[in-house]
Amino acid sequence: MSLTPIRFTVRKKGGALSGQPIEHLVAEFDWVMFKNTPNAEGFVRKAYYAAAQKLVRELHERKNQTEEHHLQSMENLIARSLKFTREEIEEWCECRDWSRAKFKDDVDAKKAIGRLKEHLPGMSSSEYAFPDKLRIRAAEIVAEVADSKSDPVADYLFVKLSQEQTSDDLIDL
Repeated sequence: MSLTPIRFTVRKKGGALSGQPIEHLVAEFDWVMFKNTPNAEGFVRKAYYAAAQKLVRELHERKNQTEEHHLQSMENLIARSLKFTREEIEEWCECRDWSRAKFKDDVDAKKAIGRLKEHLPGMSSSEYAFPDKLRIRAAEIVAEVADSKSDPVADYLFVKLSQEQTSDDLIDL
Protein backbone atom coordinates (compact mmCIF):
# COMPACT_ATOMS: atom_id res chain seq x y z
CA MET A 1 0.00 0.00 0.00
CA SER A 2 1.43 3.39 -0.95
CA LEU A 3 1.31 6.53 1.11
CA THR A 4 0.42 10.03 -0.03
CA PRO A 5 0.85 13.35 1.77
CA ILE A 6 -2.18 15.34 2.89
CA ARG A 7 -1.86 19.03 3.71
CA PHE A 8 -4.39 21.25 5.41
CA THR A 9 -4.64 24.20 7.75
CA VAL A 10 -6.44 23.71 11.05
CA ARG A 11 -9.51 25.92 11.34
CA LYS A 12 -9.15 28.93 13.56
CA LYS A 13 -11.64 27.78 16.18
CA GLY A 14 -9.26 27.34 19.06
CA GLY A 15 -7.17 24.39 20.05
CA ALA A 16 -3.42 23.96 20.21
CA LEU A 17 -2.97 23.80 16.42
CA SER A 18 -5.47 26.52 15.46
CA GLY A 19 -4.44 28.23 12.22
CA GLN A 20 -1.40 26.02 11.68
CA PRO A 21 -0.70 24.02 8.54
CA ILE A 22 -0.29 20.27 9.00
CA GLU A 23 1.19 17.70 6.63
CA HIS A 24 1.17 13.94 7.18
CA LEU A 25 1.45 10.75 5.13
CA VAL A 26 -1.71 8.64 4.90
CA ALA A 27 -2.69 5.54 2.95
CA GLU A 28 -3.49 6.50 -0.65
CA PHE A 29 -7.15 6.09 -1.58
CA ASP A 30 -7.80 3.17 -3.93
CA TRP A 31 -11.48 2.75 -4.81
CA VAL A 32 -11.24 -0.93 -5.76
CA MET A 33 -9.35 -1.80 -2.59
CA PHE A 34 -11.66 0.43 -0.52
CA LYS A 35 -14.82 -1.36 -1.71
CA ASN A 36 -13.34 -4.68 -0.59
CA THR A 37 -12.12 -3.45 2.80
CA PRO A 38 -13.93 -4.80 5.87
CA ASN A 39 -16.36 -2.18 7.23
CA ALA A 40 -16.14 -0.03 4.08
CA GLU A 41 -19.88 -0.24 3.52
CA GLY A 42 -20.58 0.67 7.14
CA PHE A 43 -18.14 3.58 6.93
CA VAL A 44 -19.80 4.96 3.79
CA ARG A 45 -23.33 4.34 5.11
CA LYS A 46 -22.49 6.23 8.31
CA ALA A 47 -20.95 9.14 6.37
CA TYR A 48 -23.95 9.18 3.98
CA TYR A 49 -26.52 9.39 6.78
CA ALA A 50 -24.45 12.03 8.60
CA ALA A 51 -24.55 14.12 5.41
CA ALA A 52 -28.30 13.44 5.10
CA GLN A 53 -28.89 14.56 8.69
CA LYS A 54 -26.95 17.76 8.06
CA LEU A 55 -29.05 18.53 4.97
CA VAL A 56 -32.32 17.73 6.75
CA ARG A 57 -31.34 20.13 9.54
CA GLU A 58 -30.44 22.83 6.99
CA LEU A 59 -33.77 22.26 5.26
CA HIS A 60 -35.73 22.69 8.50
CA GLU A 61 -33.65 25.72 9.51
CA ARG A 62 -33.98 27.17 5.99
CA LYS A 63 -30.19 27.50 5.74
CA ASN A 64 -27.72 27.40 2.86
CA GLN A 65 -30.42 27.21 0.15
CA THR A 66 -30.98 23.54 1.05
CA GLU A 67 -34.22 22.36 -0.50
CA GLU A 68 -36.34 19.24 -0.70
CA HIS A 69 -34.90 18.12 -4.06
CA HIS A 70 -31.45 17.79 -2.48
CA LEU A 71 -32.80 14.80 -0.53
CA GLN A 72 -34.73 13.10 -3.33
CA SER A 73 -31.97 10.78 -4.57
CA MET A 74 -28.58 9.50 -3.47
CA GLU A 75 -27.06 11.29 -6.47
CA ASN A 76 -28.55 14.64 -5.41
CA LEU A 77 -27.60 14.15 -1.76
CA ILE A 78 -23.99 13.29 -2.62
CA ALA A 79 -23.70 16.21 -5.06
CA ARG A 80 -25.11 18.59 -2.45
CA SER A 81 -22.73 17.28 0.21
CA LEU A 82 -19.63 17.19 -1.98
CA LYS A 83 -17.90 20.52 -2.39
CA PHE A 84 -15.64 21.72 -5.16
CA THR A 85 -14.16 25.20 -4.88
CA ARG A 86 -14.48 27.95 -7.46
CA GLU A 87 -10.76 27.51 -8.17
CA GLU A 88 -11.11 23.75 -8.75
CA ILE A 89 -13.95 24.33 -11.23
CA GLU A 90 -12.04 27.15 -12.97
CA GLU A 91 -9.03 24.83 -13.31
CA TRP A 92 -11.31 22.09 -14.67
CA CYS A 93 -12.69 24.55 -17.26
CA GLU A 94 -9.20 25.52 -18.37
CA CYS A 95 -8.14 21.87 -18.83
CA ARG A 96 -11.06 20.84 -21.07
CA ASP A 97 -10.90 20.10 -24.77
CA TRP A 98 -13.81 22.35 -25.68
CA SER A 99 -13.60 21.31 -29.34
CA ARG A 100 -15.50 18.14 -28.31
CA ALA A 101 -18.56 20.25 -27.45
CA LYS A 102 -21.19 20.28 -30.19
CA PHE A 103 -23.14 23.45 -30.90
CA LYS A 104 -25.87 24.29 -33.39
CA ASP A 105 -24.74 26.14 -36.50
CA ASP A 106 -26.38 29.39 -35.39
CA VAL A 107 -24.54 29.40 -32.01
CA ASP A 108 -21.21 31.19 -31.62
CA ALA A 109 -19.21 28.37 -29.98
CA LYS A 110 -16.47 30.67 -28.70
CA LYS A 111 -19.02 32.94 -27.01
CA ALA A 112 -20.96 29.97 -25.58
CA ILE A 113 -17.79 28.42 -24.15
CA GLY A 114 -16.86 31.78 -22.66
CA ARG A 115 -20.23 31.98 -20.91
CA LEU A 116 -19.82 28.43 -19.58
CA LYS A 117 -16.33 29.24 -18.26
CA GLU A 118 -17.78 32.36 -16.66
CA HIS A 119 -20.78 30.70 -15.00
CA LEU A 120 -19.68 27.12 -14.17
CA PRO A 121 -17.38 28.19 -11.30
CA GLY A 122 -20.44 29.77 -9.66
CA MET A 123 -21.82 26.26 -9.21
CA SER A 124 -19.38 25.91 -6.29
CA SER A 125 -21.53 28.19 -4.16
CA SER A 126 -24.94 28.23 -5.81
CA GLU A 127 -26.80 25.89 -8.10
CA TYR A 128 -28.64 28.91 -9.50
CA ALA A 129 -25.68 30.04 -11.62
CA PHE A 130 -27.63 29.14 -14.76
CA PRO A 131 -31.13 30.08 -15.92
CA ASP A 132 -33.48 27.08 -16.04
CA LYS A 133 -33.71 27.05 -19.82
CA LEU A 134 -29.91 26.70 -20.20
CA ARG A 135 -29.23 24.22 -17.41
CA ILE A 136 -29.90 21.02 -19.35
CA ARG A 137 -27.89 22.21 -22.35
CA ALA A 138 -24.99 23.20 -20.06
CA ALA A 139 -25.14 19.73 -18.47
CA GLU A 140 -24.96 18.13 -21.93
CA ILE A 141 -21.90 20.21 -22.84
CA VAL A 142 -20.20 19.32 -19.53
CA ALA A 143 -20.78 15.64 -20.36
CA GLU A 144 -19.32 16.12 -23.85
CA VAL A 145 -16.06 17.63 -22.56
CA ALA A 146 -15.68 15.41 -19.46
CA ASP A 147 -12.75 13.02 -19.19
CA SER A 148 -13.74 9.56 -20.36
CA LYS A 149 -12.54 7.63 -17.29
CA SER A 150 -13.09 9.44 -14.03
CA ASP A 151 -14.02 13.10 -13.79
CA PRO A 152 -15.51 13.96 -10.39
CA VAL A 153 -15.78 17.69 -11.17
CA ALA A 154 -17.75 16.94 -14.36
CA ASP A 155 -19.98 14.50 -12.44
CA TYR A 156 -20.60 17.17 -9.78
CA LEU A 157 -21.44 19.85 -12.35
CA PHE A 158 -23.66 17.49 -14.35
CA VAL A 159 -25.74 16.53 -11.32
CA LYS A 160 -26.02 20.15 -10.15
CA LEU A 161 -27.16 21.26 -13.61
CA SER A 162 -29.54 18.39 -14.32
CA GLN A 163 -31.18 17.62 -10.98
CA GLU A 164 -34.93 18.01 -10.74
CA GLN A 165 -35.95 20.98 -8.68
CA THR A 166 -39.10 21.30 -6.67
CA SER A 167 -41.66 23.61 -8.20
CA ASP A 168 -41.42 26.34 -5.57
CA ASP A 169 -37.62 26.54 -5.27
CA LEU A 170 -37.28 29.94 -6.89
CA ILE A 171 -40.24 31.36 -4.95
CA ASP A 172 -38.46 30.55 -1.68
CA LEU A 173 -35.40 32.49 -2.80
